Amino acid sequence: MQQLLIHVIPLFFALYAYISIFGKSHLHWVIKGIALLFIFFASQYPAFCRSFFAGHDDAIPYLGIILWSWLFASQLLLIIFAFLKDIVFCIFNLAGRPILVSKTNLAFVIGTFCMILGAYGSFCALKQPQIRHVTVEIENLPPAFNGFTIAQLSDLHISALLERSRLEKIIQSTLALKPDLIAVTGDIVDGRVDVRKQDVTPLSKLHAPYGVFAVEGNHDHYVDYDGWMRFLPTLGIAVLHNSHQLITRNGQSIAIAGVNDPMAKRYHRELPNIEKALSGLPKEMPVVLLSHQIKNSRDYARHGVALQLSGHTHGGQIFGMHWLAQALNDGFVKGKYDVDGMTLYVNRGTGLWYGFPIRIGIFGEITLFTLHKPS
Repeated sequence: MQQLLIHVIPLFFALYAYISIFGKSHLHWVIKGIALLFIFFASQYPAFCRSFFAGHDDAIPYLGIILWSWLFASQLLLIIFAFLKDIVFCIFNLAGRPILVSKTNLAFVIGTFCMILGAYGSFCALKQPQIRHVTVEIENLPPAFNGFTIAQLSDLHISALLERSRLEKIIQSTLALKPDLIAVTGDIVDGRVDVRKQDVTPLSKLHAPYGVFAVEGNHDHYVDYDGWMRFLPTLGIAVLHNSHQLITRNGQSIAIAGVNDPMAKRYHRELPNIEKALSGLPKEMPVVLLSHQIKNSRDYARHGVALQLSGHTHGGQIFGMHWLAQALNDGFVKGKYDVDGMTLYVNRGTGLWYGFPIRIGIFGEITLFTLHKPS
């Protein structure tokens, strides 16, 4: 049933957009036919994305995946504009005002605009992430850690769409920052170890004087979880499962901690447990917490965490839609927040999930944090 719905539901919205935009226009039947064909083809992209998990993505050339994801991005925009157009037309009808715009011209303009904007959104989704520099003040930061730097990568979503060559450039950009420590906050890969192993292997090049640490994300639970949890440490990445490690510099220490992802509940795995993650730490010790999702941030602040690094939201990906993502994530979506004295930073995503391959106005990032004691 689920497999059927993933074909039918996107097709339903696609047909709605087609009828709304093109249905009553006087475009040539050939143009209408091509538009219908493209819309039908694009609507099946989500079903194709499910095959990524099964390892069938390599059956389609990389250029084919790029073009298909572009058509899907354009279709998403077409659905949004169809909905907005219908709202405007409804308001005019209720007000008894005539609509003077030609439906044929409107269909041509909206269709063309969505294709162009979809291409731009796809380009922005796939281009290299921006570098963001963030200063974080921590009240009880030991003097030895004044100026300590942490590079954050999040939501890499390594897949056939965001593959090895792109990851290698991301790693080069990260290493060029010369961070003291590197943090990877979940959603590392989509797919099985035997299929995506070669795409993920460049992560072994990540190195920093005080280590490379990671936590799981919700997507890491979906496919071959145990395989990835065994494989990632072989790349030199310490995966923190409700645990912590002390980082010592010139005889002084801070803690880097990590909690499991709430998606663990669906798969009957260990749930996020902040008490376990911080167990044994002195109350006054500054803690940098890695947590893929933001859901429990206020609770983490009550446990004395100084800095929480998260991802998951991808910043909302499209300006305007980020307000919806913010509403669904306790008011947090991107950037820096003060949460009851704890600094929370939500990374916009270094990569993005291939199932929503578009960014407009909100771009991916690699974040470099510099820790300071308040002056």
